[in-house]
Order: sequence, then structure tokens, then C-alpha cells
Amino acid sequence: MNYWKISDFTEQIKLAFENEKIHMNTIDGWFKALESKRIHYIMRTEDTKEKVYDELDLKIAIFIKKRREDKWSLAAIHEDLGNHFELRGFPTNEVGPVAFDGDFELLKEQLSEELKITFNQMAATQIEEIKKHYDSIIEKIPKLPSPEEQKETRFQEMVVRRRVEAALESEAIELWSTKPESERLKKVGLFRKEEDFNKRYEFIRSYMNENYENRLKKEFGL
Repeated sequence: MNYWKISDFTEQIKLAFENEKIHMNTIDGWFKALESKRIHYIMRTEDTKEKVYDELDLKIAIFIKKRREDKWSLAAIHEDLGNHFELRGFPTNEVGPVAFDGDFELLKEQLSEELKITFNQMAATQIEEIKKHYDSIIEKIPKLPSPEEQKETRFQEMVVRRRVEAALESEAIELWSTKPESERLKKVGLFRKEEDFNKRYEFIRSYMNENYENRLKKEFGL
């Protein structure tokens, strides 16, 4: 069984990650947090009570490092540790939580990091929810027609309008032809009569104006 003090223990972790940079204080903070929450105990030397780390601690440290790289929070890692390791219990003469050896600055640093990760995760989730919300709204907005489609629509409208006008004009002419001669014709000279074109024009124009709106609505299904 191999045992290491914190500095050598840190070097072992670096070797496991191909000498990736990791600070000794960070590792020390991980295990202090485990002890403060009564999750895992770090062995001490009998004479000086200095902490020493073994191969189980090394496996735990590597596990924590990998989980942190996967953006796990320390709280989530603490809950999951028991599913992967047989964690070391505390000596029976230990009473209460293990102290942080007065290193409150390190504790503050750990808490600050935890809060930062938590807030970042919350912000990312909220941004994604807002994006989905607005994407759903955008999908419901009718797509604007292209210039070609707009031209085609205007052309079709012109065709419909012209068809309505032609139909109404034809109806008006037919109705005009059914009127009595006294209304359609005018006297020219003493013995000759001819169609009163002015009255014919006014009749057709009035008929078309009176019926144009309703007929156009019918054509467009309004």
C-alpha cells in the first residue's frame, strides 16, 4: 500500500491526467469538504496527526476530477461517491465534524465556485427555455410571401376584378335590352328614333357600381 502526503499526492493525480495543471489547495479542499460532511475520512500519522493519502484516496480524487470536468457540482459528486467506492469511516473517538484547520479562505473559494457553477447552469437552462418559447412563437407567424408570390397574387386579383367587371357589364347590357323602347330610344328628326347611348352608358355604369362590391366579395369568398 502506498501513502502520500498532500504534495506527493497531488503529483500522483497530475500523473493520472498526464501532468495536467491542478493546484494542491484544490485537492486539499475536496477532501476537507468530504470530511466536514462526514462522507470520507483521511488517515493521519500517529505522531504529528498529519494527513496521509492512500490508493483509495487517489481513486476518489481522480473520480472527482473527472466529474468536475463533466461539469458536475461538488454536491452531486458527494452524493454519488458511495455508489462507486467503499468510503472510509471516521474513528470512534472523533466527535462532530472535522474542522477546516482554520483555512476559511479555501472554504470561501470552494463555496464561491459552487455558486458560480450553479448560477451558470440555471442561466443556461433559462436561456434555452426562452429560446424555445420564442422559436415556437416565430413558427406560428405566417411566412411572408416572396416578391414572385406577391406579383402572382396581384395578377390574380387583377384577373378576378376584370372578370367581375366584364360579367356585370354583360348583365347590364342584357337588362338594358329588355327595357321598353320609350326608355332606350330617343327621337331623331320627325320620323326616326335611335338608341340613347348616353342613357345606355349611365345605366350600365350605375348597375356595375351598385353590384361591384358584393360581387367582388363573393369571388374572394368574403
